[in-house]
Amino acid sequence: MYQRIQTCQARQTSIRKTELTALPHRKHVPRPLGDISPDYDRAAGQLVVKLVSVLDRVPVGDLHRVSRGKAAVCLSRQKAMYLLHTVFSSPYHKVAEFFSRDRTTIAHACRLVEDMRDDEDFDKQLEAMENLLVSARSLYEISDHGAADA
Repeated sequence: MYQRIQTCQARQTSIRKTELTALPHRKHVPRPLGDISPDYDRAAGQLVVKLVSVLDRVPVGDLHRVSRGKAAVCLSRQKAMYLLHTVFSSPYHKVAEFFSRDRTTIAHACRLVEDMRDDEDFDKQLEAMENLLVSARSLYEISDHGAADA
């Protein structure tokens, strides 16, 4: 549960009970039903990385780099990890495999990005990315079912 903390004039921190509201949970998109391609997570990861790279103006190679890099690159990488996990419902271990990281690093990135969504501008930017990726995922699922029907 998220809590809103307000600082009083005397510089003492107090929590107002009227402001203790839980933020709405983000929509969790389930993984596609049935047989999915073995390279589904890799293809989804490539799509997410390219989108984040273009919108954040960060080279794709920097998002895959083993070292942390600059703060802006690190944040973009964390956004990509979060989007791959939430939009494509890739489990932590698959996201970790794609980014050559540990699954706990992915969990940390997801928590960090979720906490940063309290900032309205950041949330709008991330929501726009999510909408683009959800549309792309829908197209993938439609084309995948169409290929199975043929």
